[in-house]
Amino acid sequence: MYTLSTLLQRLPNVSQARLISSGYGLWMVWSGSFNNAVGHTLRDHGLVQLVDDPCQSFWISFTPEVFRALAKLQIWSRLNPLPLFCQVVPITALVGYDLGITVSISRDLTRQQAGVAEDLETLVHPKFIESVKNVPGLSLGTAITMQGLSASGWMPLVADQGLDYESPTNWYGVIRPLGRLGEREAIAGWRAFFSEVQGVFQRLGIHYLADDALGFVIFPLENYRQLRMYCVEISTLLNELKATQRAYWPCVFAIMEQKGMGFSMDLPNRFSLDWNRLTPDFLHMHYRDAFTLLDNFKVNEISYGGDQENLDSWCNVSFRGEEGQGAQASIEVPLPRRWLAGTGKECFYCGLKNHAPAQCPGRALPPFRADIWRDMGQVNLDDMGQTFKGLDEPTDSARFVQQVSGLLKGNGNAESVLLRGMFSTVAPCQLGMLPVLPRIKNREWPVEPEQLLPEEPWPIREAYNILLAGDLEKAKESVRAVSAKQGRSFEAACLEGFISLESEDPHMAQFYWQEAGRIGPSTVQQGYVQFLQARLHETAGEFKDALTLYRQVRTGSPRWFEPAYREGVCMVKMGFTGQSLEIFGDLVMREPPLFNRILLDTEIDRGRVHVLSGLREPWRDAQAKAEEVGKRVEVLLKELPQWFDEDHEFRKPGLDHLERMNALAGVENFVAFREVVRGMDGFFQEMQKQIDEEIKRIKDRVMLYAERLRDVQYEAGWFPFPKLLRDFNRDFNYCVKRINWVMTQPLRMAGNFRTARRNLPELEERLQGLSKRLVSLRIVRDSTLFAMLLGKNFIWMEVVGLALALLTIPVLLFYSAKVANNWLVDGILAQKWAFQKGLIFLVTVFSLGLASLRSVMTFEKKKKELFEADAERRAASKKSGKTPAKGKPAAAPKPAAPANPAAAAKPGAKPGAKPGAKPPAKSPAKSPAKAPAKVGGRK
Repeated sequence: MYTLSTLLQRLPNVSQARLISSGYGLWMVWSGSFNNAVGHTLRDHGLVQLVDDPCQSFWISFTPEVFRALAKLQIWSRLNPLPLFCQVVPITALVGYDLGITVSISRDLTRQQAGVAEDLETLVHPKFIESVKNVPGLSLGTAITMQGLSASGWMPLVADQGLDYESPTNWYGVIRPLGRLGEREAIAGWRAFFSEVQGVFQRLGIHYLADDALGFVIFPLENYRQLRMYCVEISTLLNELKATQRAYWPCVFAIMEQKGMGFSMDLPNRFSLDWNRLTPDFLHMHYRDAFTLLDNFKVNEISYGGDQENLDSWCNVSFRGEEGQGAQASIEVPLPRRWLAGTGKECFYCGLKNHAPAQCPGRALPPFRADIWRDMGQVNLDDMGQTFKGLDEPTDSARFVQQVSGLLKGNGNAESVLLRGMFSTVAPCQLGMLPVLPRIKNREWPVEPEQLLPEEPWPIREAYNILLAGDLEKAKESVRAVSAKQGRSFEAACLEGFISLESEDPHMAQFYWQEAGRIGPSTVQQGYVQFLQARLHETAGEFKDALTLYRQVRTGSPRWFEPAYREGVCMVKMGFTGQSLEIFGDLVMREPPLFNRILLDTEIDRGRVHVLSGLREPWRDAQAKAEEVGKRVEVLLKELPQWFDEDHEFRKPGLDHLERMNALAGVENFVAFREVVRGMDGFFQEMQKQIDEEIKRIKDRVMLYAERLRDVQYEAGWFPFPKLLRDFNRDFNYCVKRINWVMTQPLRMAGNFRTARRNLPELEERLQGLSKRLVSLRIVRDSTLFAMLLGKNFIWMEVVGLALALLTIPVLLFYSAKVANNWLVDGILAQKWAFQKGLIFLVTVFSLGLASLRSVMTFEKKKKELFEADAERRAASKKSGKTPAKGKPAAAPKPAAPANPAAAAKPGAKPGAKPGAKPPAKSPAKSPAKAPAKVGGRK
């Protein structure tokens, strides 16, 4: 047994329906493989399969053709066994805003269960009694009950075997080539294309009528099968010709049910279509017919089908074949279709057809609107569609103007942002640009606000304000009064042109703008009035003249994107979307905000599907690059704090920029995609520059620290008591270890980079501490040196003094003994030991005093000779590139052989080396580890 509810659960969920219609549902249950002949029969009568399982399926039909199809199956089953259970149930078809179809069925019917019948069994709901009776040859049998089915009184379908039950539904098809068939290019292109179409007509057996004067080809389509085959064949042909650029010419296609209309050349006038607004290369038909083609085609809405949609509203279909994927993969931004459904002329200021230029809500918007497109670049594509869906409601002209004017004054909400963008697609043609013209100092467009001259009194300001207020006659009188007093001016002629335009006199508007062009003082102002005249031709449907003027403006201002953009819009309005894609594709790559303008532009509605399909490729490329960059942004958001500490000047602005780029990376918008890629390109370079500069700064500081450490070691190497330098040695060896680590580690890793930066302050602090301690060491060193010099001088002076005393005293005594009564000799001889002691004391005191005096006088000279000579040897050693040997330190330094100044401060030195060490003269010990680089970065 099979349950209907399990099948219907697979249908899409439509939360809000745009179309609702009653119809016929067909539930089928079978065993084994499905007989394809059954499917072909149902499709030949316009049924659409919504969902299927291996042994059951559900079809819908909007017409009673389902009964003719089942009657055919009954007649066929008489000759061919067909184990198939069929049940026709009443349904309500719901079409969502994405044009997906689902059904609503009463609960008691969805709970039904059915098994496979031994032969074809067809049951019909009693609600369809009248529908069956209206089909000749069909009737319903007596109501029956079956286990598992609802108690609704199901009746079997009875068919007369003498009838063929062919579908009476038929259509007329129309093909109309674009362009002026009086031109040679259009004639040649259309003839080449129609020769290909004739091959399709011959294969399908279609007869046609062609009128070269009116430019229409009319032909009948007899049944659903022929309709389906024609649509598939012509779509395949179009895709092939466009891909190979062979014999292609843009045309519009329409199909409409005959309903008693005669086959004549005036048929196109009875289609109730504006042929100039149909999208080229798409098949236009009613929703009722389009849904019968869902197996091979995608249904698309059009924006000019009237206020109230139903199954008889117009739509178009695009082929789901391989070559047709581009069309169905277009970017989806549905504009408010009821705003586009006006039947009047295009508004000069905005392009909509539901109001006159004098009523346009965007006529007085400010002239410079870069902020609008900047805000637009941060709006998601889905949010655009949802916002426009909320605005899509029927309204008359007066209410529309009032509603839009209120939204345009809004601040920050999505509706105001989108509407400002929609009413800014033709910003140069709006009144807000007129007061700017006298202040322009450029020689060509574009003009930025920063490039304007200071504002001065404007003679026609009053007339301009009166025009904005809507009093056309008074505005005309005011501007003419000013012209009578001060003479004719460029701005006055422009203003009179706008007054004539809003008075619905385009010929006079063109006259005044031509006059303004003749008296315009600069090429900028002349290009402006040329742009206005081109826009005037564009809104009048004179696209050739408009293109000529737009190209003239572009020649005078080649950097201005507006004329090129209007050229692309004119090509779309003419139906030549292929040529417009070349223009739009180039523009969006040079100026990304123009992508959003294309999305909002109501004037490209004719080729909107083609244009957005053609822009899908740059969208995908930008999206892919933005996704890739977005992943790098997420990584950098985590890595940047690892590279830079909170006190680093780059950290805060860098994190702010990354957070902004991360937010943009999540926005589905072409401008956001390009902004993320562009912003991060510069950021990567800046961050790398900061890292390189910081690494250089770290290495420079470390090299400076190494030099300072060498000086500290050299100074400390002269300290005579190295065992007393325990704390000094600890700090010294810490500095050596850190310097070696910084100079040997790869600093382009975030962890090493940040650790190196954090080590610098402590290195600086410890070096300062070593320098302070070095003052005490210098005092001890100098004191020791002075004591040694004093001792040296004292000893030799003492020896010399004593020697002289020993030599001179005996001689004096010998010669003094010959003198009689010599009391001095007698006294010395009497007190000879006391005399000797006194003499020794005197010699010692004299030697000590003389040694002290000599030491003081020669101390500085000796110190300089000793230390500076060694410093000069160190400098010469560095300059020659020779590194003094490193070895085990001696117990105490000798002035004649000063300590090695670089051993402990070089990479690879022993962390425990003492700064007071001096290398021996012979057999220096090797470094315990060969460092890859020396201090200063030398390998």
